[in-house]
Amino acid sequence: MAATDNRNSLAGRHLGSGLVARRLRSGETGTALRLCPFEDIDAEVISRELAAEADYCWMGLFAPDGTAAAVHRAMRWHRHLLLKGVFVDASYRGSGAALSAAFAIRDWARQAGYAGTLAWVEPNKPEARLADRLRLRPGGPLLHRYLVPLPSTSNSARPEATVPRPTAGTLAVPLGNGGAPMVQELLGVRQEHPATGTCLGWVLDRSRLVLGGNPCRSVDDLNTLLAAVEETAVFTGATAVEIPFEAADLHAALSLAGLGARRLSRSPVKLGVLSFEDDGASRATVRSTAAETDRHD
Repeated sequence: MAATDNRNSLAGRHLGSGLVARRLRSGETGTALRLCPFEDIDAEVISRELAAEADYCWMGLFAPDGTAAAVHRAMRWHRHLLLKGVFVDASYRGSGAALSAAFAIRDWARQAGYAGTLAWVEPNKPEARLADRLRLRPGGPLLHRYLVPLPSTSNSARPEATVPRPTAGTLAVPLGNGGAPMVQELLGVRQEHPATGTCLGWVLDRSRLVLGGNPCRSVDDLNTLLAAVEETAVFTGATAVEIPFEAADLHAALSLAGLGARRLSRSPVKLGVLSFEDDGASRATVRSTAAETDRHD
């Protein structure tokens, strides 16, 4: 997948104010850090993601004087670009900058060879309007995403950063026969031997491995799942794993609470998908009424 640094003038087509969109380059950590308000997206995380150009994209929206009006963070999740959050300078809130940055990162993903874009969508929250404008179509069951700590890993167990760590890929979980998975694999990863296990796409998001499905037949299988991701977690430096569960599964919710897992979304979510192959290539017009909430989960 080619990494490009295309520049798209947004004057007229979006804000009409001369803003220009481009990917942030390695070394522009401070630009993203100034707009990103969350402690766990720190300089180390941003620098790592800017350096890993094949797996991450920080799209910036810049004023004529070079000041960043907004940045949008995203990462490769199997064949799609997962949109993770847009951060807008206070002076540009209400201007449509959030949606302009989102359109720019979507257009970049198409040109860079991704199959489409993804985002977690809370159907009845304001952010759903932004997903609708981007033509992200939520599908599948309502889910909760849980951050489950990995008991065998810790900050002290992280490898020294002497060699580049992998930041995205696939892994196999040896759970096959014996009932339906709790959440079907979501990303369309090819299953080589489905009877003996499930292949999941993963991406490193800060210190967590984000999994593209939940092959457990019940919460009793969770230890098998955690054991299957342990090697990848240690190698990447992850200390927790993000796993989806059906929102209606109260038994799982109680069990996860006992394990110290943390629910990441305020309300149930669906995975919104835009496939470029199915996209009619129509262009929406930005309106300043678009939601501009900083997303962070």
